[in-house]
Amino acid sequence: MTKSRWARVLIVEDSPVAGRILSEGISRDQRLAVAGIALTARSAVEMAERLRPDVITLDLVLPDESGLRVVQRVLHTRHVPIIIVSTLGVDGSESMPFLALAAGAADIIVKPSGDETSLRAFFPDLNERIATLALAHAVPTHTPVERAPRSNSVALPHATAIECVVVGASTGGPPALVELLTGLGPDFPAPIVIVQHIAAPFVEGLVRWLDKETPLHVTLAEDGTMPARSRAYLAPPNSDLVFSPDGRLRVIPVLTERRVIAPSADALFSSAAEVFGSRCAGVLLTGMGKDGAEGLLRLRTKGAKTFAQDERSSTVFGMPAAAGRLGAVEAFAEPRTIAGRLRRIAARLERMT
Repeated sequence: MTKSRWARVLIVEDSPVAGRILSEGISRDQRLAVAGIALTARSAVEMAERLRPDVITLDLVLPDESGLRVVQRVLHTRHVPIIIVSTLGVDGSESMPFLALAAGAADIIVKPSGDETSLRAFFPDLNERIATLALAHAVPTHTPVERAPRSNSVALPHATAIECVVVGASTGGPPALVELLTGLGPDFPAPIVIVQHIAAPFVEGLVRWLDKETPLHVTLAEDGTMPARSRAYLAPPNSDLVFSPDGRLRVIPVLTERRVIAPSADALFSSAAEVFGSRCAGVLLTGMGKDGAEGLLRLRTKGAKTFAQDERSSTVFGMPAAAGRLGAVEAFAEPRTIAGRLRRIAARLERMT
């Protein structure tokens, strides 16, 4: 391994051909080195212990045990970022990818079909995720995030009630959303509108999984819907989800070849700031990148309550840290604690501004 290749990857894949393709694609990135290829669950667990890779890519379909069991067994002995690379669940019929995320897997990505076009788009995305997770795991602390003084928030009139909660999440987001929505409870008196960065084929499965795993009714957002209390709405893929002036949801298709991130948390947060002002709360959860940071700042300058997931509980402290550097975050906490604060605000036990 050359000096520049600082992240070692273990590939777990039942097909030798697919394993070779993954190895070649990952090795093209000068930051990454393939430590080994495991073709069974048993060998995956043994090689994870012996080779101690920085990141594991994992197919959920293996000849001896499920990939879910690999996640459970590996993470029982050592914390290592695991990226699920699979076609399971792409039609929403399987919950295993989300069970793997709940068991501690860090991310999920759709396995490419194998044609040149899909592979060309797949590996830059996969390799960037691997490098980001390896770095986040190797350097668990970051430059301290300074919170902006309270005076940076424009003091608007005290809101009579919270009218919506807007949430942004990316890498590691699905389990964090379960914690947040479960903490809000079935009777939360405002709608929750969510942008979660996840591969488009997994969106419907994620909606069904969140609806099953949390006390709130979770649906895919539709254009023109008036959000209802005690319900959560997830942004559709390849579209921005925003509020119209009358408070209805608007689904605006995005040309993904012109923009990498769609849906955008910044777009959702910015529209909520304009429509609801201080009568809204914003939450930015774990994720790589900086989407949502500027939008959260707009919410805070309108007098809204703003929260971000803390570093300890984040899979990747990218988006929350970016928001913190802008002075957009009033409080960092784990998702359950944020939910408790939101319940207090909704019950008017805590002031909105």
